[in-house]
Amino acid sequence: MTFRSSVACLTILGSLGACSSSNSKSPDAAGTGAAQTPPMGATAVEAWLALGDYKQWHCETASHAARSPSPHGFNRICSNDAVSNNATGTGVWPAGAAAVKELLADATSTTPVGYAVYLKTAADSAAGANWYWYERVPLDSTAAPHDATTGVVADGMGSSGTAMSICVSCHNAAGSDAAHTPSPGGRDEVYTAVH
Repeated sequence: MTFRSSVACLTILGSLGACSSSNSKSPDAAGTGAAQTPPMGATAVEAWLALGDYKQWHCETASHAARSPSPHGFNRICSNDAVSNNATGTGVWPAGAAAVKELLADATSTTPVGYAVYLKTAADSAAGANWYWYERVPLDSTAAPHDATTGVVADGMGSSGTAMSICVSCHNAAGSDAAHTPSPGGRDEVYTAVH
């Protein structure tokens, strides 16, 4: 992580703070996704989230406050098999690694008010460029810059736009030092690997 991206991440975090019934692991860029892989694109992701397949992944048992350095507020994370099965390793995640972060209003809420989703689309992370990033927050949220009509913060590959400037600029530091490893197994764009 460069000094410039570190500063950008800290600036964003400061302003924000307030990104299993099928064995399919291949990213589904144009389709509707699979039980283990979200699709790409806001409309497809939202339809896939509504199906709730991710709730059968490896999920944290309860919501919690954001772990530093996350700007996501109260949340609960679910990791697919590609993350969970490799959570205790040290190497890069395989293509198809994915997670859903349910964004919650408070510590006792169980109904998400938004989501953050990521999907690794190739074996090489390419410094975050080969990850698909999606985040939607409530329209009245002051936690993240977002589209005023949809609440979408990021929707795209980590090579451009807010997916790069918000999601990748912070997730690039995952596992880089103790301050950026809030959970065991954090690395390669993933801060918390649930297993």
